Amino acid sequence: MDTSTTKWIPVPYFQINQDGAILNSSNITHSYFPPISNIWTIIHKEDRDKALVMLSQSTHSYPVTKHLILETRNGFFGNFKCTIQWKDGIGHLVCTEVKSSKVLTPLSVQSSLINTQKRLEESEKTINKVVKILRMRKH
Repeated sequence: MDTSTTKWIPVPYFQINQDGAILNSSNITHSYFPPISNIWTIIHKEDRDKALVMLSQSTHSYPVTKHLILETRNGFFGNFKCTIQWKDGIGHLVCTEVKSSKVLTPLSVQSSLINTQKRLEESEKTINKVVKILRMRKH
């Protein structure tokens, strides 16, 4: 694909080699992702196995689609639907943001568990107080 044409593709688009090095990208890509030279830089560590499967299919001519968590320009992670198709050793990768899905990172899960544990501890304290009051009334 002509380099000048690639720049005007209206979605985040990368041309990559088999190692994940970015050969070319669309202009809009820079509004979604930080400046990078390799696609592996923005793939969340928990999605690297999925990405490896996707990027290792370079000999196939059919498109492969996976949902990947990618680091965005603001340093947060977002859920993206990524489709790649290989031709002549060049991967044509399109990543479109999926807004409707809530992304759970290990940190957010851990935070949720800590908050749940605190609520359970507070509930336990309240129950213990009620039990003491009920025991006092029996005597």
